[in-house]
Amino acid sequence: MAMSTSRKMLVAIHGAGMNAAAWGGMAPHLLDHAFRPVSLPGHDPKAGGELIPTISGMADWVKQRLSGTQADSVILVGHSMGALVALAAASDPSVAGVVLMGTAARMPVNSDLLKTAQEQPNEAIGMLIKWGVDPAHPQVGAVRTVLGSIMHAVDPKAVANDLAACNSFTEGEDLAKKTAKPALVISAQHDKLTKAADGEKLAALLPRAHYHMLTDCGHMMMIERPIETAHEIKDFIDSLGRGEVAPTGS
Repeated sequence: MAMSTSRKMLVAIHGAGMNAAAWGGMAPHLLDHAFRPVSLPGHDPKAGGELIPTISGMADWVKQRLSGTQADSVILVGHSMGALVALAAASDPSVAGVVLMGTAARMPVNSDLLKTAQEQPNEAIGMLIKWGVDPAHPQVGAVRTVLGSIMHAVDPKAVANDLAACNSFTEGEDLAKKTAKPALVISAQHDKLTKAADGEKLAALLPRAHYHMLTDCGHMMMIERPIETAHEIKDFIDSLGRGEVAPTGS
């Protein structure tokens, strides 16, 4: 059955050590739908809240926010850690589909990075800023500046919390196999934090997935390539409206 072509609500979930501001560059390119980035608790200094130490706990928080939302009206859009959260929340009745960006079924974190995030969070943030952006990006300095302004505005304790949550999350493969909702997995050619090959493997686990790899792009695709990323998301939503879910690997 084709999904309704009515306007969807896109609930966007940020990655580790970030907040809703990470989606600012993409928002103008998704005006056909209600684009609603969220900041997880403890990530927005104005909103407050306690950090949630697990991916499943973050997913429960997202599902609580969706309570009362019309069935099949929401597309969950997640980046990196946020994609794991979206995958874990995909079973909610309000969710019509999921977009999983820069992620994999399993996201282990280097032990040295985990230790640095715990003991010297600003140094860990600097490492993520360096590794997260394609060094060949024509505006690499500007992109890293934007990314830094977002990450340094978040409670420094968040990055250790979030990386530990990613590292301990082992349910991704099983969840992917059981996810009946249509999915779009977007990887980046030059992602140093989550290999594109691992994103493709995740797409292969999902029963109804389309996979796309952005060329000339690093991990922070929504900042590096906001127009191209938004275009893929819009195409995915349009394909759902036509009842088309392209096979994995297309």
